[in-house]
Amino acid sequence: MRRVLVPLAVLAVTVAGCATVAPMDSTDAPIRYACKAGKRFTAAYALHGKRVVVSAGGTTRTLKLARSGSGARYAAGDAEIWSKGADATLKGFPGGPYADCRSQ
Repeated sequence: MRRVLVPLAVLAVTVAGCATVAPMDSTDAPIRYACKAGKRFTAAYALHGKRVVVSAGGTTRTLKLARSGSGARYAAGDAEIWSKGADATLKGFPGGPYADCRSQ
């Protein structure tokens, strides 16, 4: 009987530990950016850094990680967000470009 209980206890602990792990596609809370000329947008970066969900000008799009010489760059078609530290620029969204933006 003991042989059965030990594996079941290990399985129960393993499953309980997995319940607190965030799904692979989760995103952090959206970051709000305020830009020159009073423009604003939000960006929710994926926990694993491979994508970002951007909302600007009444449009929401998911952008994928792209090559960058410096900072973080995400792009999809003509849409692009480029950030470094608290600063960012966004283009390809209605009302844009969003220039000289800073996270709030």
